[in-house]
Amino acid sequence: MAPELSLPAQTAQTEPPPTHNTPAHPGHTLAHIARIVERAVATTDLSLSQYRVLATLGEGQEAASRLAEKLAVSRPSITGVVDGLVARGLVHREHASCDRRRIDVGLTDAGRALLARADAAVEERLERIGQLLEELPR
Repeated sequence: MAPELSLPAQTAQTEPPPTHNTPAHPGHTLAHIARIVERAVATTDLSLSQYRVLATLGEGQEAASRLAEKLAVSRPSITGVVDGLVARGLVHREHASCDRRRIDVGLTDAGRALLARADAAVEERLERIGQLLEELPR
């Protein structure tokens, strides 16, 4: 005859496991939203990293070092992403007028157009999520 199994006293007093109605940790929610944004920008043939660079440059030209700082990535990482965007004709590099040693990165017209399409794709996905959330029972 098999011995009877019982839960230790401390386990029996713990809270029940979370259900699907338990709110997710805010970090998990943000990770899911990032994935949704990533999927949306992929429809415009951009990676999330490329989109982040284009979106930041949409606010104005930046030195690569400042761009890396704003996006909290290393300079080599920014260089790789910017190189790919330059090759696609989406961004350009030019010497800063105030300091010829500094090279600024900015959007081309094609980059602005693609950023607008990517923004629209992201907005559409987020609006759909908002609609679904409004339909949930309260």
